[in-house]
Amino acid sequence: MDRFIATKRISNTLIIEGEELKHIFAKRVKIGQELELFFEDKLYLCSLEKLTQKSALCIVIKELELATPLPFITLYQCVPVELRTMDFIVEKVSEVGAYRLVPTLSKRSFQDIPTINKRMERWKRVALSAFKQCKRPKPLEIAHPTKLEELRADHDLNLLLDNFGGEKSPKDLNLKGVKTVSLVVGPEGGFTRQESELLRKRGFIPIKLYPHILRSETAALLGVGLIMNLSTPS
Repeated sequence: MDRFIATKRISNTLIIEGEELKHIFAKRVKIGQELELFFEDKLYLCSLEKLTQKSALCIVIKELELATPLPFITLYQCVPVELRTMDFIVEKVSEVGAYRLVPTLSKRSFQDIPTINKRMERWKRVALSAFKQCKRPKPLEIAHPTKLEELRADHDLNLLLDNFGGEKSPKDLNLKGVKTVSLVVGPEGGFTRQESELLRKRGFIPIKLYPHILRSETAALLGVGLIMNLSTPS
C-alpha cells in the first residue's frame, strides 16, 4: 500500500497538496483506493475521496498503531566533511531501523554549526522520504547537533564504533532485553586518541566491524543494521 504525507486536516478529511500531490499522480492512485497517510506524527489508513489538480481529499478510515521495533537506537553520527554524505547516512539508517540521529561534532568532523542547522530541514525531508519507502512506523528523528564531549552513556547499552581501537564485534554483545542503544560513529579518519579515551571513560563500549576499515557512512549503516538484526525481542 502506498504511503504519503498529508498537508493538513479538516475534520475527518486529510488533504494532500503541493509537491506531495505530484506523487499521487505519479502513483496513479484512483478514487476509492486505500492508502496510508502520515500527519502530525500519526499514521492513518485512508481512502481517496476526491482528486483535483490542486489537492487530494482523503477520508480517514482509522488510525494505524504500528509498534516500533526494539531496540531504540540513537545514532551519534559525526558529521562528514563532505556534507552531502549525510543525506546517504540519513536515508540508509532510516531503512535499517535507527530511531534517532544526532549530528555530532568531533575533532575531524565538519564543524560549522550554522551550516549544519541550515541542512536540518533537508535531512528531515530525506528521512520522510525513507519513511514512505521502507514503511517504518515513524520517521527517523533528526535531533539538534551536539558536541562529542557532551555525550553521556545514558542508554541501556552504549557503543563506540572504533575500528582503530575496538576489541569486540557486534556478535560479542549481549543484546537480550536491551531496549535502548546509543551508537557513536566517527568521521573519516576516526576519533582522536583523546576522544576515544574520553568516551571509554564515560562508559561507551568500543566495538569493531570486520574485516576491513570502513568509510563512516558504511560503518553507520552496517552498525545500526547489525544491532537491529542481532537483537532478541524482550
